[in-house]
Amino acid sequence: MGTLREARSGAPVGVPTYVGSVSRGTWRRWSIVASGTALLCAIPAVIAALPVPASSISAPALRARILASAGVPYEGYAESTVNLGLPQLPDLHNVSTLLDGTTDQYVWYRSPAYWRADDVTAAGESDTYGDGGVTYLWTSGSTLLTQVTGAEPVRLPRAPDLLPPALARRLLDTAGHADRISRLPARRIAGVDAAGLRLVPNGTGTTIGAVEIWADPASGLPVEVQISGRGTGHQAGQPVLISTFLELSRTRPNLAAVTPHPAPDIGLTTTRLPDVDGVLNGDGDGDNDGDPFPSQLGGLRQVAIPDSPPGVAVYGTGFDRFVLLPLPRGVGTSALNAAIQAGAAGLNLAGPGTGTGTGPGTGTGTGTGGGKTAPAPPPAVLIRTPLLSVVMVRAGFHHAVFLFTGAVTPAVLEKSATGLVTDLSHFRFRFHR
Repeated sequence: MGTLREARSGAPVGVPTYVGSVSRGTWRRWSIVASGTALLCAIPAVIAALPVPASSISAPALRARILASAGVPYEGYAESTVNLGLPQLPDLHNVSTLLDGTTDQYVWYRSPAYWRADDVTAAGESDTYGDGGVTYLWTSGSTLLTQVTGAEPVRLPRAPDLLPPALARRLLDTAGHADRISRLPARRIAGVDAAGLRLVPNGTGTTIGAVEIWADPASGLPVEVQISGRGTGHQAGQPVLISTFLELSRTRPNLAAVTPHPAPDIGLTTTRLPDVDGVLNGDGDGDNDGDPFPSQLGGLRQVAIPDSPPGVAVYGTGFDRFVLLPLPRGVGTSALNAAIQAGAAGLNLAGPGTGTGTGPGTGTGTGTGGGKTAPAPPPAVLIRTPLLSVVMVRAGFHHAVFLFTGAVTPAVLEKSATGLVTDLSHFRFRFHR
């Protein structure tokens, strides 16, 4: 082995010089190799630092291209970060994690009917396949590949819903005609010189302050989405949700890459979305009038969704929109109690069976047990986040817990929940204790 000594005779102090078995020629050759390697490693950073050419595309034209980009194929690695502060609710652990943390996904997108997204965590991997319009789900460590049958107009969110292309198109499709759009400066994202689009909701009931999307101006493929909340605090205007590509290749993956190929020891099972309407025996609000839900709540009209199960209702337009659904008795009670334990605020909704008073069905009062006061959980609670609001109220003949949720202000949900309670007022409310 050669010896190591400090360089002298003009060499910078601290730069070692090898002598002995390593010749000056060998050292020179290795210096060239090292310099070349360093230069290659620096190329991506240099390219990323170069000015991004401005795009002349107009805001309406960029919006139209984004909405029409569903047929653009790609492969990539995306990261989504959401910070809502939702409590952990029973049977909704995966959703709570999805909406409060970082989700890393590899995605292969061939077409709207054929794609695959792998959600990668330290605990394992969860894969979602779109195979000819049929959805397949698989989790590492599982011995089953699950096929989801039937239409899915309303369902719980999944990791692929956070991918920039799907998220951007859904947001723009939800936006109303009165919402304002404008251009943003271009950015280089995952190697794409992306044009920016800013959307500001016009409605006063939404918690969304702005939606910012960057997309390839040529194809319309979205590469980053940011959603900011509306408010006046120190976090006002700060992104609550950021979904961006870290790596992206605009190539068309082969069919084998997006088709599930279970190992011989992996079985296949099928499942349907829960029959939400069956919770209340075919009558959404449980008042036995033949209508699933009131046609209007809190001043917002019910919106018809094709193929939507009658046990789920959507009210409002644009971003001033919320979903109403009944929870099964056991799940609803557990969710309500978990929300209370997590610090959710209790609500006193106007109407029979809610608030504080005396008699059956009140939050705190005197029941029929010999005049003894029997405390009961609050009949309604509010979960407030910078972007998503949730109200749960226990009411009605079937003693169900009704869940209201959306990117709307708590006032919108409270008013609507009060309207539902009032609509059911001709029933004697009786809560489980």
